[in-house]
Amino acid sequence: MGKIRISVIILNYNGIKFLESCLKSLLNSTYEGFEIVIVDNSSKDSSVEYLEKNFSHETKIKLLLLDKNYGYAIGNNMGYKNTNSDSEFIFFLNNDTEVEKDCIEKIVNKMEKDASIGAAQPKIRSMRDRKKIDAVGGMVDYYGRTWHRGFNENDYGQYNSVNETFYAQGAAIVVRRDVIKKIGLFDPSYFMYYEETDLCWRIWLSGYKVVVIPDAIVYHYGGGATTLNDYWGKYFKFFHLRKNHIMTMLKNFSLSNIFKYSLPFSTRMLITAIRWSLSGEKAKAMAYYNSFWWIISHTDLIIKRRLFVQRIRKISDKELMKRMNPSIS
Repeated sequence: MGKIRISVIILNYNGIKFLESCLKSLLNSTYEGFEIVIVDNSSKDSSVEYLEKNFSHETKIKLLLLDKNYGYAIGNNMGYKNTNSDSEFIFFLNNDTEVEKDCIEKIVNKMEKDASIGAAQPKIRSMRDRKKIDAVGGMVDYYGRTWHRGFNENDYGQYNSVNETFYAQGAAIVVRRDVIKKIGLFDPSYFMYYEETDLCWRIWLSGYKVVVIPDAIVYHYGGGATTLNDYWGKYFKFFHLRKNHIMTMLKNFSLSNIFKYSLPFSTRMLITAIRWSLSGEKAKAMAYYNSFWWIISHTDLIIKRRLFVQRIRKISDKELMKRMNPSIS
């Protein structure tokens, strides 16, 4: 198989309908020096049986079976621990994706020429409509709110000159191994949401940059991770979303900006939760209340992780906030 330069980690949970197209697109890559580590988060469908039957002969593929669903952060972290130690780049790729055949080659070529790149993202188009953009990097405002640049726009090359981005979308993010060794990987407290935002925030603070490589293309189906149709679906989404949102700001902002942005936004969240309680949105209101309680009850953990982030800091908030938007609403 030759020297492995890049390890592709695919986290799978009940994703059998996507696995064939995802893996075949990877195996059709023009770049040779890669491996694929499939991490199965204890799928309840027949994903594992399908993989063992159809891809066990592929020498590029390893299969890691987990005993339960650990979510995005821990699942991918465990996948990283099972990569070839010689690989220089780690490509975290959702199972509901397809890569163009020269995608990996273009990413590796770009990153090996610029050692200041800590993480990179290809241009991500929608698999539902391949002319539309899913994300050309991710943006953050001063209050920690995120959005995908270019989402749902027709792609006519308007973002082909884009270089830096605040964060790379977790559906397809490549991180340099040497950077992971210095700053860590995904925060294991994040079951879902904000994992990549938090990681890329740390990458910027540590003196590296996050870029988009728009001529490398990935197609992403998206939109099926969490159902919002019932009480627990809504609760699950909004609890993890806001818990991780607040925690990300508390760890990464300077102390002055915690008072300037994190606390006012938290107050706004509390007011929203009270309004939801009064209007009958019980699931979302309870999710917000419990996200506050989680933050309060894990203060020691947050302080510990904040101290680590501040120790690796190489640039000021003032410098980093030039790459953020004042507010998106």
